[in-house]
Amino acid sequence: MAEGAGLENRYTGNGIEGSNPSLSVLSMASLDSHLLPGERIVHRARPHWVMFLGPVLLALVGAALGGALQYFAGDYWYAGAAVAALGLILAVGPGLRYATSEYAVTDKRVLARLGVLERRSLETLLSKIEAIGVEQDLVGRLLGYGTITITGTGGTQETLERIAAPLEFRRRVQGQIVEIEERHGISASRGFADPAARVERECPFCAEPILSRAKVCKHCGRDVEPLAR
Repeated sequence: MAEGAGLENRYTGNGIEGSNPSLSVLSMASLDSHLLPGERIVHRARPHWVMFLGPVLLALVGAALGGALQYFAGDYWYAGAAVAALGLILAVGPGLRYATSEYAVTDKRVLARLGVLERRSLETLLSKIEAIGVEQDLVGRLLGYGTITITGTGGTQETLERIAAPLEFRRRVQGQIVEIEERHGISASRGFADPAARVERECPFCAEPILSRAKVCKHCGRDVEPLAR
């Protein structure tokens, strides 16, 4: 990863960061323990439940098969039970990934903790994000999940797969980026820098007031073309 991209990955062999090898470290509270002084979380997200779809369907098919064999044949129900048990076993992996994966948007960064045995951490400064894209196929749009790709300065990319409500996550990231840009604009105007930094205009989509140099509307989250100074 390029140092200037602001995209940082950390890996630990025991699956956790810190010295306490308990699942509580892998809970949602673990992101709070990694906040910077004065930093606050404005949005949380989790993986989508679609990761359980295959194992659950297999377990249901096994249960139905066992019931049918018992009813019609009076025997061999254990074949269906074995299929159902296999489905439950296959659900253990997704269950652990769901319990130990977390995403958050703060007023300074995008944070993520992923994995069990091999822990992956993502810490991306909002000021280093150049673009954030969402990919959804038809099933993803219907069920409400998708893949988020974060592009940092220098073109480096990080991907968050099968995240729930990806459009809302992107909207929150874009909103925080806009707030940072506006705060910097206010500071510059107080320092007698470029007075055009606070010139406002209407969003062409929702008609709410935004900065003339804004690239994203903080109200509707739509991409807008910044006006030339």
